[in-house]
Amino acid sequence: MVNAMNTFRPHWSQTSARLMNACPRAWALTYGQPSHHSIRGRRAGGRPPKNLDEVMLRAMRSAWAKKTSDLYERKVWTKAYTTKVLTRLANDALAEHDIGVPMLLRRQNIERAVQQLRLLDGVRALRPLIEGEPRRWAFFERREPTQVGGMELYAAPDLAVFHQNRWTLVRLQFRTPARNPLGQQLEHLLAVHWAMNQPGFPDDINAFRLNVVAWRGTRWREHHLEVSSQSLKQALALARHDVQEMTWLSRWANADPTLMSLPLASHSSHCDGCQHRRGCPAETGLATAKREQENAQAKPSHREPTKSANTA
Repeated sequence: MVNAMNTFRPHWSQTSARLMNACPRAWALTYGQPSHHSIRGRRAGGRPPKNLDEVMLRAMRSAWAKKTSDLYERKVWTKAYTTKVLTRLANDALAEHDIGVPMLLRRQNIERAVQQLRLLDGVRALRPLIEGEPRRWAFFERREPTQVGGMELYAAPDLAVFHQNRWTLVRLQFRTPARNPLGQQLEHLLAVHWAMNQPGFPDDINAFRLNVVAWRGTRWREHHLEVSSQSLKQALALARHDVQEMTWLSRWANADPTLMSLPLASHSSHCDGCQHRRGCPAETGLATAKREQENAQAKPSHREPTKSANTA
């Protein structure tokens, strides 16, 4: 049961928006409760990892954050040290969330993660920092918010590098979703809105470039996104639309604390490993649960007002 949904505080993050689109019910249980209205203070990732791949994804991002912090202090990671850090992060997460993985498979995934992380050193956007070339630069946590248009925006770049009188914002994708490339581009462009509302950065869009470094198959690929007034308007419109949907969904959940009428997952793959699956109408099958929900909604409610013979 979810209480006091009407106090939802508007925020946008990639994780929250994607969960809402994947499963509104899971979003309400994860973000709708009053203690979850701000992502600040929430455990990284917002929900437990579902499988080994998610564990490795989070381990790589955590390792990258540690490596970047050390790089800022001119400390260089060796392959052995990278392996040590990733092994510890992965093993700790697997133990914490009770995810059983054969040792050989675990070692293979850690080796691939080490290779993926080390290949970042050769990325053009990052090479000057790795090689110690003089640059003004800064690194950020994705969970650092800023206020934009009355909402908390969680869209920080991973890095910002000042060169030739402009800031290049760098966003890393350790996994690249196969769907909705336009939506992904708009999500990345929100990093410019984030920067323009942060102290120390100019509020002029002409002062920014935006590079996305994405892992595709066996290599990192870099691409540049155009920063323009039109593209930034589209990106902000996307975030505002998502927040509007979240606000509406929060009110819906407040009106139905059982959550039985809330839409279920868009695909059964979203149910795999979901922390809210136990007790969910779709616990034993999404298709059946959706049919039952449709049948229940088709029946007239006894609480609906009815017209008497004497009313017009």
